[in-house]
Amino acid sequence: MRGLTAAAAIVLALFSQSATAQEPVRGGTLRQAVLAEPYTLDCHAATTVYVTSALAPHYSTLVRYDPQNYPKVIGDLAENWTVSEDGLTYTFKLVPGVKFHDGSPLTARDVAVSLERIRKPPKGIVSARGPLFQRIASIEAVDDLTVVLRLSQPEVALLELLANPLNCVYSAAKLETDPHFPEKQVLGSGPFKFKERVSGSTWEGERYADFHRKGQPYLDGFKLFFMSGPAILNALQSDQVDTEFRSLTPQQRDRLVAARKDTVSVQSGTMTTMIKIAFNTQRKPFDDVRVRRALNLAIDRTGGSEVISRVTFMGGVGALQRPGYDLAETPAELAKLPGYGGDIEARRAEARRLLKEAGVANLSFAFGNRNVGEPYVTIGTWVIDQWRRIGVNARQDMLENPVWVASRANGQFDVLMDAIAEATDEPTVIFSKYQSRDKTPFNTAKYEDREIDALYEKQRAELDPAKRKEILAQISRRVLDQAYYAPLFWANRIIVSNAKLKNWKLAPSQFLNLDLADIWLDK
Repeated sequence: MRGLTAAAAIVLALFSQSATAQEPVRGGTLRQAVLAEPYTLDCHAATTVYVTSALAPHYSTLVRYDPQNYPKVIGDLAENWTVSEDGLTYTFKLVPGVKFHDGSPLTARDVAVSLERIRKPPKGIVSARGPLFQRIASIEAVDDLTVVLRLSQPEVALLELLANPLNCVYSAAKLETDPHFPEKQVLGSGPFKFKERVSGSTWEGERYADFHRKGQPYLDGFKLFFMSGPAILNALQSDQVDTEFRSLTPQQRDRLVAARKDTVSVQSGTMTTMIKIAFNTQRKPFDDVRVRRALNLAIDRTGGSEVISRVTFMGGVGALQRPGYDLAETPAELAKLPGYGGDIEARRAEARRLLKEAGVANLSFAFGNRNVGEPYVTIGTWVIDQWRRIGVNARQDMLENPVWVASRANGQFDVLMDAIAEATDEPTVIFSKYQSRDKTPFNTAKYEDREIDALYEKQRAELDPAKRKEILAQISRRVLDQAYYAPLFWANRIIVSNAKLKNWKLAPSQFLNLDLADIWLDK
């Protein structure tokens, strides 16, 4: 836990939350700061934590990640399930008596129609996770409480794919009337009913008395406050909000601990969020692997981590998987990958040689970056200095978020700061971004690589963890050898909350544990 002050360490030790020591307390409203408003009300189209923060409390999913035991998957609407011997048929039995917030019954048909909408969206409907459901051949509501999923091929991670908190279950009747219904109105079966939204200001939910998990939720309600980064810090310090579930920096953590002492609790750990650099392989000179390799080799990740982790919530050094995850590279394995091991000056000498050989010894280009000071601009400025040391002149072009998002999709860039932020470590999700551009809309570097595609499909069916890890290592080596991307840093998530907030446990994803059903406020 780099940079943790003595005072913060004491608070962390004494006041970190214990999920099992106390009986739940009913009542109260959680006050939560959120950096941005949801850009859509449709869970199935959403990809950001800001949408998840607003919508997760209102909706149910078929299964979910255990909030106290990640990455275990447990039932939400599913009471139990069975899997056929060949791994191709999953039969889910639903919790009886579940109702939507308007009082209408939730049945297997609602689950089947919602999952089918993700798997094969109607014309005009956006499904952000549709490609991950491609091995589901059919979804059938056998009766009111039974849903059967049949696969065309084995999918070792099916439960993890289903557990994404944005795989919300909608009313089939409402969807039949209007396929765009979720974009216009919030109607779920989650622990909180939608109460009010004040655009640019707040979002409120109130306790749903007929929620299907007995006794939950414990809170009377929750209220989101949309505010900027500096405002969030001030609101936490002055006790105007109870928490912010994305992340703070080490400096912000120390300021809050110094000001509020034992009235706050601290949780921290690595997170499934990574910043990387994408090279547009469709544009010269970045279609030349020598140029891409040179720019990757020039970056001193180990040395940079010491600096970046002090001033941002990034800084974890890893390749394509979160450092510390079971299937990720060990430090010794990581050191063998291009851009990670060896003497940095020797790597930079090799980078200069590659640029000269490619005929671009004095390379100059525009480096597109997201106009968000922390962590994007901070890390972007550091990267430019790394490239300067091999004679490369990169100009940082600051892009407002809509332009940055569009650039990732349409390829209108030379080199671009890119990022991933997922709800899980599951490799089928994480590595989906590295498939060829005709396989995924999230291939920012715009390459086609059938070797990666074949390895990706192979790992999806591999049940042996050791064999699966080796397949994933082959993908990582291929991506880094071809230098389609230059991974930079993984996030070190830091959450500072009002010490009254109980039973919320840090997960390695900012998307998880946001339905608020399990938590309470100690009076």
